[in-house]
Amino acid sequence: MARQKQTVVSFRVDGHLADILDNLPDKSTFIRDAILRRVHGVCPCCQGRGVLPCLIADWLEARLPEFESVECTCCHYRYPTELVQDQLNATGPRAFVCPHCAAPDHQH
Repeated sequence: MARQKQTVVSFRVDGHLADILDNLPDKSTFIRDAILRRVHGVCPCCQGRGVLPCLIADWLEARLPEFESVECTCCHYRYPTELVQDQLNATGPRAFVCPHCAAPDHQH
């Protein structure tokens, strides 16, 4: 996969927040992580690690089929149908695009 070009972004903060940020060992990583958590959220099962202990993964895998879900045709995440019922009513399951991917400025 090709690396994306990085862009510098700046924004204004009050003096107190600037002091806090200046005392962080890596403020860029902190800000990136905070923004990504706000946009995407952190998995409550893995706490953002991306992996689970086998005991928890097996338990979760056994229970997920109990929930009806639909896959986004863009990002391929599975969404519980109860959360996206309005979009499903409008498009049907074959053409489902999640709210994140349907946003006009969306990027992966």
